[in-house]
Amino acid sequence: MLREPMRRAAALLVVILSCFGLTANASEPPRPDAVLSLIPFDWHALNYEIAFLGPRVGIRAMTFPSKHKIEVYVRSGDDPHLIAFDIAHELGHAIDFTYNTAESRKNWMAARGIDSSAPWFGCNQCSDFDTPAGDFAETFALLVYGPEYFRGRIASAPQQDKLQSLRRFFPAGIFQADAAGVSVSVTTSPDKY
Repeated sequence: MLREPMRRAAALLVVILSCFGLTANASEPPRPDAVLSLIPFDWHALNYEIAFLGPRVGIRAMTFPSKHKIEVYVRSGDDPHLIAFDIAHELGHAIDFTYNTAESRKNWMAARGIDSSAPWFGCNQCSDFDTPAGDFAETFALLVYGPEYFRGRIASAPQQDKLQSLRRFFPAGIFQADAAGVSVSVTTSPDKY
């Protein structure tokens, strides 16, 4: 008679633990080398280190320009393509810090229809999806991977007819697909964004 209540308690415990990702069957995070193999350009040329760390609440990745370092906060069960998109976003920041000027940032904001009085950066360690810097990085990730994970909020995902004109804001030759004659096809749905 004691067995049935114990089985129910054990089943309940498994359900509770799985809600918090604490069961022994929780999927392992993807291997860093597998994720980095999804980055379709020579990110090493930017001279940034990419470090994979455990999860951080509210932050998926962060760029530290003075250290030339990107930290990626991986959660178990993360899709490798989402992590690669996050890394591409952070590499967009590395491109921004390396190549952009006040003038090119102003031109970006005009091209994207962003209010010219908006500050380029937000606060330190805050979400950047409402900033022009975040839009620049998120659009770079979109140009690399397409719109599936686009999370920008200051401007909507660029439509297909705008993508080619936005590529001019990024270093020539960075998109390997360009050399192969392949283009990223983007379709957006108002419901998705």
